[in-house]
Amino acid sequence: MSSLRFTDTYTGPVRAVKVRERWTQRERRGNQWVHQPKEQNWIWVVAGDLDGYDGAAIRDIGHLRWKVENNAFGELTQHWHLTHCAHHHPVAVVALLWIKLLAFTLFHAFALLQGKLVRLGRATLSEVRKQIYRSLLCGQPMLFFSG
Repeated sequence: MSSLRFTDTYTGPVRAVKVRERWTQRERRGNQWVHQPKEQNWIWVVAGDLDGYDGAAIRDIGHLRWKVENNAFGELTQHWHLTHCAHHHPVAVVALLWIKLLAFTLFHAFALLQGKLVRLGRATLSEVRKQIYRSLLCGQPMLFFSG
């Protein structure tokens, strides 16, 4: 369906794309591998500027968006204390959010670009984050970024 009206605040047209995904999933039950047919139905609501994309592209974009949400926001809430805000003034809330997002982005860029052990799979980002924290807190040298 295209040219649907979504809300009073978003006046542009939206399109609803219904996608049915089918696949066979291999599961282990006891000592045997069992092939189980699976199916999921999704309804993606997209803005009008995505009109040129077909259902498969909308599905892929939606799944990539969920990947960002699960990975980035999951890590931000679990390891970067995104859920707690020490100050409740609206400007302070936004400022602290931006500081955490900038720190998160800079940390990931630095760790992935400069951390040899991270790129080689010998250290996790969580280990690097903890080591950076300890080095700032206790003055211990960081080992993950040595040449």
